[in-house]
Amino acid sequence: MVLRSRLTPLTALAVAIVSPTGARAFQTTAIISSIPRSIRVASKRAITSSKSFATSVAMMSTTKNNGEGANIKRIGIIGGGAAGLASARAFLRANQPDQREGTRRNVQFEVTVLETRNSIGGIWEYEDESKSTKSRPMYRNLRTNLPKELMAFREFSWGGDGEEASYVTHRQVHQYLADYAKEFNLLENIRFGCRVNHLKVLHNNDDDSEKNGGVSDCDTWPQINLEWIDNENNQSHTQTFDNICICNGHYALPSSPPLRGIESFSGRVIHAIEYDDPNDFAGQTVLCVGARASGADIAREIGLVAERVYLSDSTCDKMQEFGNVVLMPKTQSIDENGGVNFSASIKKDNSDNNETDDEWTVNDVDVIIFCSGYDYSFPFINEESNLDLKSIPGERRVKPLYEQLWHAPHPSLSFIGLPHSVVPFPCFEIQSAAVVSQLTSKDGRIPLPSLSERLAAAERDANSGGPDSPGRVQDTHFLGSHQWDYCRQLAKIGGMYDDAMENYLATNKALYDRSGKERKGMTPGGDDLYRKTRFRRVDGQQTYEILHSELEPATASG
Repeated sequence: MVLRSRLTPLTALAVAIVSPTGARAFQTTAIISSIPRSIRVASKRAITSSKSFATSVAMMSTTKNNGEGANIKRIGIIGGGAAGLASARAFLRANQPDQREGTRRNVQFEVTVLETRNSIGGIWEYEDESKSTKSRPMYRNLRTNLPKELMAFREFSWGGDGEEASYVTHRQVHQYLADYAKEFNLLENIRFGCRVNHLKVLHNNDDDSEKNGGVSDCDTWPQINLEWIDNENNQSHTQTFDNICICNGHYALPSSPPLRGIESFSGRVIHAIEYDDPNDFAGQTVLCVGARASGADIAREIGLVAERVYLSDSTCDKMQEFGNVVLMPKTQSIDENGGVNFSASIKKDNSDNNETDDEWTVNDVDVIIFCSGYDYSFPFINEESNLDLKSIPGERRVKPLYEQLWHAPHPSLSFIGLPHSVVPFPCFEIQSAAVVSQLTSKDGRIPLPSLSERLAAAERDANSGGPDSPGRVQDTHFLGSHQWDYCRQLAKIGGMYDDAMENYLATNKALYDRSGKERKGMTPGGDDLYRKTRFRRVDGQQTYEILHSELEPATASG
């Protein structure tokens, strides 16, 4: 029998008091004698494990009634960056009365966002860190490579006036997120300076729990316990939630590919997470390993002051010079004298054999910067979390997940923002709304399939190698041009897909394709002209207007 089903009489004994800062305390009545003896025994056992009686009761019954016919569900959100803010907004929006009937929802959400830092914004909060301790990917001169008209949340538009640049600085993005949080009163739900150090799934321990990989059908939406440390006073806190959204981002654990012979290199070796100021490399010769967005931008920026910059791109098949920035094929090894070897894998026929006829070696590199991305990291999940979750460094794959969002066995746990090569904020917004829809009776939503179907789908996704063929495990969460169909699918699951949503997504795609085409037309080390284009959305026509461009006449449109 599930203990939780016997606790209905206790809902009056565990009332959450929410302060303006999101802090919670629990009050209990003195009517202990009315509690069934078996539950009192369980509570006393909890006391002996250093938890107060009030906290024990709260842990056993986190879902309660607010006296107006609505059940209260406690929602925990780990991270106060863009994904965490979008998630908080989605849950709080669901608390608003039904606009058609003017009635309250059948479920109300108590939302707590736990943010380890003292402000919102996640990676978009830039700090001028000491060069010896820099551990965040944001660097001082970064400008977005997507226009703000595309980056913005759907319900909080940004740009389009033609007066201000569409490609903005990290400071402007951070201010936009601050404005978003203020507009929707999110700050009162955020507890700053709280570092989550442990997550634990609270199973029901049913007799059938050995089925389906240790998960029973009636145990698929368990409550989840979080433990965290308040950084200000070093005090430990514990609370149980009905639903957890993990929004801790994926830019904290640098990933560097193995490079044969690296021990023979006598110069400096860093990861892009440590990069901040191009002037640190003035007069030097720098190798950037990785030529996607961050690698290309860092190479261009350093090229303004460096003697020479080599930009190594694994898809490049020959050496190409663009002023003092030189595009090179894949970096293969370091020789015993410290020289860097490059070669292009060129397919000579229809077989699977690749021949590497073209090779280059350079001997003047002073610094190697690995612009090679990041691994997913969930330091609060471990062997004691009662959770089947695999995330192996180097694989860049998290499993088992349904729709790259819900933990397949336990969808009361979701991961917002895992897909990469996407427009992040709109993706977070749609993912969050889909998660909320499964906890309400929203019209038009599609309930998640059965446990067995979710597990099968998660296994297929984990082994797919991503949407492109041939795939690789590192591309499991890559979307790129496939992100629009992904967003459509989630919008349908969440009961949000209509003509207005299609216009929105189609306009996003048009802007994404146009900005990508302009960006890819730039040469390494050349003028960054695409960032001077200014856009205006025209959602009703699923297109955009170009209000200013230095690449073509400003009257052009998609």
